[in-house]
Amino acid sequence: FDLEICKASFDGKNFHIPDPHLTFAGKTKMESNRRAVVGSYVKHHREPPEAEEQYPMAMYASRLASSTIRAVRKDVPNAPFYRLLDVAATLPDRYNPHAGLFDRRGSFMSDSVVQAKWAPPIQFHNWCCKLIDRLRKYQQRGID
Repeated sequence: FDLEICKASFDGKNFHIPDPHLTFAGKTKMESNRRAVVGSYVKHHREPPEAEEQYPMAMYASRLASSTIRAVRKDVPNAPFYRLLDVAATLPDRYNPHAGLFDRRGSFMSDSVVQAKWAPPIQFHNWCCKLIDRLRKYQQRGID
């Protein structure tokens, strides 16, 4: 669970509420590694330039996210969330910007090695965005 308040549960007989003093006060904590990574991500994240589309091409989005992740890793070097990024970094770079949409090799859409190499930064970006959205949702509900 990302937030302590999300660990509250009912098993049919008993309520289980971690940190009840915080929960009943309308407060919660985020797991410390997640909090550090998200804070650093917010600090270093850059939006695509105005000239780019609202949803940039996959390779551009991956490179943009990768530059942010490099800065985050300098701030928070030992977080446990980098494993998939580390595995992707060991893969060969078969991306070919001249490959056609249906080319089986070199295309982001059709080459599974290219996808495995370049998709993890986008996934990491989406994970950070989801955590931020969840925090905002709880803040709108009055949870600090």
